[in-house]
Amino acid sequence: AQEGKDVQALIQQLQGRDKQTRIAAIKEVKSLGVEAKAAIPALALLLKDGDDDLRENAAEALGKMGVEAKAASPALTEALKDRNDRVRSNAAYALGQIGVEARLAAPALGELLKDQSAWARGNAAFALGKVGEAKPYLTPLVELLKDQHENVRKDAAEAVGRIGADARTAIPALTLLLHDNSVQVRRYTAEALGRIGPEAKPAIPELVASLRDKEFAVRTHSAYALSKIGVEPKAAVQVWVELLKDSSEHLRSYAADALGALGPEARVAAPALIEALKDQDRFVRVSASKGLVKIGAQAGTAVPALIETLKDNEPLVRASAATALGDLGAEARVALPALTELQKDQATVVKLAADRAVNKIRSSETKP
Repeated sequence: AQEGKDVQALIQQLQGRDKQTRIAAIKEVKSLGVEAKAAIPALALLLKDGDDDLRENAAEALGKMGVEAKAASPALTEALKDRNDRVRSNAAYALGQIGVEARLAAPALGELLKDQSAWARGNAAFALGKVGEAKPYLTPLVELLKDQHENVRKDAAEAVGRIGADARTAIPALTLLLHDNSVQVRRYTAEALGRIGPEAKPAIPELVASLRDKEFAVRTHSAYALSKIGVEPKAAVQVWVELLKDSSEHLRSYAADALGALGPEARVAAPALIEALKDQDRFVRVSASKGLVKIGAQAGTAVPALIETLKDNEPLVRASAATALGDLGAEARVALPALTELQKDQATVVKLAADRAVNKIRSSETKP
């Protein structure tokens, strides 16, 4: 109840005459975000105020309200034509934060793509993507991928990606952006190519090259993009085996999982996955255990390595190795002594995994 009273007090201040009091009230509303949604009508009215600072801050505050500010969409759309570039930019961003509920603003946002202000152009591109109406503006968005301002290129790449497969004509321009000087541009470009999906196959060589980018975020989104686009299995094995050497444990684990997802097509990666069982990160070791089974690695090489992994310091890894041995069935019968010993493990998760593995191996031995 007290919070409601506080917001009502702020609304009264927004409607006052003193500029500094009103600015302070807007800033307080901004900090409260959706908790102060009752102030949205007052903020919408401020978009027509004669003072530039008040309009700019009001538009920014509405951007903190997300979809709750949908009733202010008409006022924000009108503000896209404001004489002040910061007001136009903040209004575009706020419409993007509202999302699909603000889709009627698309024509005005499309016009803003030509704005003299880089921030306004960028936020217009961002908003078109978020309101789900970027497709009709694909041509000007592709043009913005060459903008001299990195924030515009980034926002344009994100918007193009949201179009999906229908943005295939943007693939050459996006592929070039994988070499952009800006980390954020490269990251959003890789993500966009992934969202376009299989149509983006021409970008595969450059995405593979981006797996060596010095920035983790770019490497991560390049890896995700390659998974979504789909790489021919033989080439994919080479890509993921190489990624097993990445400095990021997250990407090494992702690579092991990706090899497992390829199934028997990735059988030649068994040595790399066996090596990954010794990785310094436990999650990589877990993924490697699972991957060995999924690719159908030869028992003669996989089983000894997995038996050794049963001695791992991490319970999760020991349990994963036990599960993998159980999944190999009768081929892992030589692991029974080690698994029987593991049934006495202090960690419940390991004991249960060992129990299941022993039962699986023994039952598979009795099958004709």
